[in-house]
Amino acid sequence: CSLRQPIILTSITFMGNLLIGRAWRIGSIISSTATFASSSDEIDTLGMARLKVMNALSKLSQLGRYVRSCGREKFGTSNRGIRRAITFADSIFVVIVLLIPQLVLQIVNLSVPSVRMGSVQILEGEGHYTCESRAGPYVLIVGIVLAAIPFGISLLINIESKGIPDKFRELDDIVASMTSSFWVLLSTLPTVGMIGQTQPNARAYLMTASVLSFVLPLSYNIALTRLQNVTMSTGLARGNANSKQGSSIQRQTKRTSSSSSRDGKVKDDPQILQAAEETAIMGKMFDTMGSTSKAVAMNQDILTLFKVEGDDFSWETGFTLPEIHSLGPKSLEVVVKTLLGSSKLWRSFLYMNPDNEEAKRWGTKCCTDALDIFDRAPAKTQVSDRSVIFPVYSLMSNIAKTMAYEYVPPNTNNMSREEFEKTLSENFVKETHYQQYHQCRALALQADVMRRQGKYEDALSVIDEMKSIYNPHLHSRVLMKEYVTDHCVEIIAASTFWLHHFGRNDEALRLCDQVVDTMLPEIEAIDLVTKSTILTPICRTLAKQRQSGAAKKALELYRTHVSDPVALAGGKVHPSASMSMCVSIMIILKCCSSGGEVYDDLSTDIAHMLNRKDPVFFETTCLAYFDAAWSTMCAEACLCLAKITGCNSQDESSDLIKEGLKCLEASAKTLKKEDGTIVNSIAHSYYSQILSELENLSAPV
Repeated sequence: CSLRQPIILTSITFMGNLLIGRAWRIGSIISSTATFASSSDEIDTLGMARLKVMNALSKLSQLGRYVRSCGREKFGTSNRGIRRAITFADSIFVVIVLLIPQLVLQIVNLSVPSVRMGSVQILEGEGHYTCESRAGPYVLIVGIVLAAIPFGISLLINIESKGIPDKFRELDDIVASMTSSFWVLLSTLPTVGMIGQTQPNARAYLMTASVLSFVLPLSYNIALTRLQNVTMSTGLARGNANSKQGSSIQRQTKRTSSSSSRDGKVKDDPQILQAAEETAIMGKMFDTMGSTSKAVAMNQDILTLFKVEGDDFSWETGFTLPEIHSLGPKSLEVVVKTLLGSSKLWRSFLYMNPDNEEAKRWGTKCCTDALDIFDRAPAKTQVSDRSVIFPVYSLMSNIAKTMAYEYVPPNTNNMSREEFEKTLSENFVKETHYQQYHQCRALALQADVMRRQGKYEDALSVIDEMKSIYNPHLHSRVLMKEYVTDHCVEIIAASTFWLHHFGRNDEALRLCDQVVDTMLPEIEAIDLVTKSTILTPICRTLAKQRQSGAAKKALELYRTHVSDPVALAGGKVHPSASMSMCVSIMIILKCCSSGGEVYDDLSTDIAHMLNRKDPVFFETTCLAYFDAAWSTMCAEACLCLAKITGCNSQDESSDLIKEGLKCLEASAKTLKKEDGTIVNSIAHSYYSQILSELENLSAPV
């Protein structure tokens, strides 16, 4: 008797809390953070109430993270604009916290004798008993209210709202379940009241049916239905592939004949597009929750939907020419976007493990496949918005830029790497004619390719053409949204160091001022990678000036916009803007601005340079973006420190010189191919200069 009420009410409350936790997690993942963090005149009273509930649940989740991190993660910090994974632990914490009031009530119910349910004999001599409490039904009523509240909240946060697909809203399912429960209770509870205690067995059966009326409809309408939907969506692609070869040929023939209209244009299959859309939503959820491998599997299932030969999609074989020709315009867009998304997912594996050859291969192949498919598909003439392919060009350029020099992307028809990149940039420029900000991005890509091939004067000419179109105030934010970063301002900033290198110093300084005054303010404070990419070449250019004021300006710029914000962000920044990189660059700037004099934290900087452990990808990343091997920049930092410490500590100076020469050994390998060809002329000139100064400093007097 004493356990029955706590078990039943706690279980029902837990089910309601699970509905809340699920709806909150899905809503937080799929909708934009800004939707939850802002209000609008368009939101009605009900929508505002939902908004407040969602914000309250998010606060509970942040509290859970704060507790689990033992205070290391700040409580109440805003996540607006930052994609954050909402883990299973977050949702379970919310569910358990919401369960606490019911748990406290039932613990009191069990612990206090005056309110605890007890067994009371109702018919003397018959051996029939019932459960009663001396406190009356008040505790039971409060328990029922606490059990009902979660279902009311779950209805509220499942109302129609912007950003939540109908497939993930459970309002109708919850209402259907509650309606079923209502009709069952309408028939069982009056009957229980009529028979009273005269028929104990019948009363027990009716009470059991009443309790099950809460559980079974929810289990059927939500749990079972959702499980079937997931199984059908993820199994559609593979289920057809496992059929017999005869039915496969029949399916192919049917699709091919039904996918062309009388005018010869390829048509889309609405059912396949619908299945692809549902699977894409699930893939996006897996990605946001941090399940990258599952997101990749979802994308593979989407691509399998467009196979017409009965096989699963394979990253190795991709699509055949007949399959490419069978794609309608919408199908072509889905395939291109899915391959683009898959490439990004594969590259996220590379961030975790730079030596993952499989991720490197498939990430690159997804991009080249997308370009190849879009180029060959007849349906591309029917695509209304050709900008669907533009991000693929951009990502492919970034891949080619950061991969090891010896690596040649697949599917390039035996082209050399140089030819492939040149063709890629030219095609991108052709595709983006008369589309201003896309054209700016394409020209930035073309200039970057020319830079990597040593054609700096040609690259500067293309940048001049781009600057005639590019308007930072109009284009920068749009470029950031479309292409993750503003490549235009990045390549303009990089060109300042080229101008300085080629003796056009006045032009370089004017361009530095233009970037800092008109372009840098358009970059948001949280975009630390972009700011680092912009300011590193500018600060290097300023630091090379003979006036100490220019070096001090460079130090202040880098400290304000990059170094200090990165330090505040801790480990929550991209590795390419890590504190290790910032410290080494700051050392060079501090040494240049100090005029060769001892400065604060000098000993700390010396210890950093002698004991640092930088990621391997720093070397090629800096070469691609800053025209300098990372090891050469570290050697310059050692050189600057050795010059300052030479008068005070010969031992420290000697150690720094040895470390600098060791760094330059790595630079020599980076900057020359096996046949002796120089990879980057500006980077090699910089390396030669630092090597000469270090050798002179190490030579005995």
